[in-house]
Amino acid sequence: MLFNIKPLKNTDEVRNEIRKLVTRQKKGSTDDLTPFKEEMEELLSLLEFKPEWKKLPVVARAARIEGAGKITPYSENIVLPDTKHDLELVIKMLNYLREQKQLKAVKMPLFVQPDEISLAYKEGKVSFEGGSIISQISVVLQKGMIMYVGFVFGRNYVILQN
Repeated sequence: MLFNIKPLKNTDEVRNEIRKLVTRQKKGSTDDLTPFKEEMEELLSLLEFKPEWKKLPVVARAARIEGAGKITPYSENIVLPDTKHDLELVIKMLNYLREQKQLKAVKMPLFVQPDEISLAYKEGKVSFEGGSIISQISVVLQKGMIMYVGFVFGRNYVILQN
């Protein structure tokens, strides 16, 4: 069977696809993000479409970080090797990339970790050091298609498969 799948082409298409995926979750289930709708929209506003999203496997991550009495956005794109990925392989690759930066492997590298924020500060990529991660989103894209979307609100996370 052939599928006519059109890759996502811009930020609005990505955001709308994520909204559809979230809406498909059963109300009251552990994957129901209805209580976090406002915060989810704030996270979606941090995502900006990049050309590599159409061509390569990418993990797009964005977070809201509280520090020094204000909330600061953080976002990054991690380009993965050009191969078909499942979640387990993405996690292994992200941990491998962490280890290459002299960071310890973590249980869920799909999401931004505090040590990564500190490293980004030391490298001059962000203008703030430390802080508390309030919420975050992680989107695994495979050549313009969303494969997984993960959200963290406080200390709880959910990963949705498209």
